[in-house]
Amino acid sequence: MNDTLDLLAVLALRRWAYDRAVLRSARTTNYKTTGWQQRSNRYADARIVRVIDFERTLAMLTPTQQEILTLVYRHGHSCSEAAALMRGNAATLGYHLARARHALGLILDRRGIL
Repeated sequence: MNDTLDLLAVLALRRWAYDRAVLRSARTTNYKTTGWQQRSNRYADARIVRVIDFERTLAMLTPTQQEILTLVYRHGHSCSEAAALMRGNAATLGYHLARARHALGLILDRRGIL
């Protein structure tokens, strides 16, 4: 069960990083429009909601856990690069990364976002 939550947390982190990158480069939606919308606009709206929900969940973690997950999954740094940026040991960061993923998985599961 714990391994499943960790895997789902990793998938949620990767989806969040992808959604953030797409939102940064995509066009915005005109929310005053009513009626029919292009499919791409509906997908953009759903993507915004997913990102907001995920970031609210991420904010429930400690600042250190947030930083570790953001460096590794959003910015794409390896554990050794993230450890150098945080001025720490790669082995210690790996331990904290696993704990942060597990904590995130528990919160995502509790909130029904997985």
